[in-house]
Amino acid sequence: MDREAIIRYKFYLCRNFLDKLLSENLITEAQRRKIENAVIKRITEI
Repeated sequence: MDREAIIRYKFYLCRNFLDKLLSENLITEAQRRKIENAVIKRITEI
């Protein structure tokens, strides 16, 4: 797999996990956006 595909897959897994937490009211929408932005930054640094 190329690097871009790996990044896309990691982000896909992260987004699904955050959606699950949000649907179970364990995090708020604002927290979800903040975590998602941090993950995007971290994944693209590697």
